[in-house]
Parts: sequence; C-alpha cells; structure tokens
Amino acid sequence: MGNKTRFNRVTGLAVAVAVSLFLAVPVLLGGCGGASSPEQAVENFYNAIEARDWNAYLSSIYPENVRRMTQADMNDEEKKFKEADFKYTGLKFKTVYDKKNKNKAEVELTDGKITGTNPMTNEKETTTIAEIKKNYGITPTINTRKFKGQWYVDVPMASADREQEQPVQ
Repeated sequence: MGNKTRFNRVTGLAVAVAVSLFLAVPVLLGGCGGASSPEQAVENFYNAIEARDWNAYLSSIYPENVRRMTQADMNDEEKKFKEADFKYTGLKFKTVYDKKNKNKAEVELTDGKITGTNPMTNEKETTTIAEIKKNYGITPTINTRKFKGQWYVDVPMASADREQEQPVQ
C-alpha cells in the first residue's frame, strides 16, 4: 500500500508541474516585453514580425490576450507567423490617447512602406501607407494598452476573441 501512495504522490506532483508549466509559458512570454510608449510597443511588434522572432512577437502583445490562447491557438498562430514574410520601412506613427482611459491608445501608421509575400499569389508585393489610405479609405491603426507600467499591442490572439470581433451578417 505504501508504494501505491508514493506512486500517487509522484504522479500528482508530475501532473502539478506539467500544468504549472503549461499555464506559466504564455504568462512568461506575454509579460516581459512591454514598451515605454504606445509607439515603441507598435515598433517592437513590427520588428518582431520582420525578424520572425516568435517570442519577441508574443512579448509585444498585451499579456492578457496571450494568456487567453489555447494550445491549439498557440500552434496555429505560430505556424502562420513563421510562414509570413514582411519588411517594414520608414514607418511613422501618430498616437491618439483614449480620452476616458489613460491606459489605452491608438497608434496610427502615418507613413512607411510594407513589403511582403502575398499569400494568394505567392509573389512579393510592396505598398505604402499612403496607398492603403487612398485605395481602401482607411488609416492603418493598432490598438495599444498599458499593463503594469508597460505598453503592449492589443490584438486578439485567442480564437474565441477573434470570433467575437467578426461582424454579424
């Protein structure tokens, strides 16, 4: 009977360690790469994409968004991230702080060039922020949030969060 009790304790400890690691990895990755300003958060985000640095990418994103990801979300996002190929040149930003919440801001891309492989055609294409504004009538904007004194890009990462953003048809 003593061996069975010892086995149960060892198994319980192993399960507890595995669960702790599973929960800690997103927390650790999502909480160590904040920036001192909204613009720096967006710059860190684009630098991580350009460098194809998955850990830096996760670290640039609002930690709560990373924590909400399931393992399936993590695997899917990492695969898409590693397949992407973008280069950002001369990006310029304009920050618009939320009037009601000092810990939120929108960062508008006001100038710059984006080069990447179009997933539909598999060919390299280049566009500018000015062309996006002219052709689509939108100003590319990234939401940011402050968390524990640091700024992060606030993009949905969990599939459940992305589904909530879809417009109802």
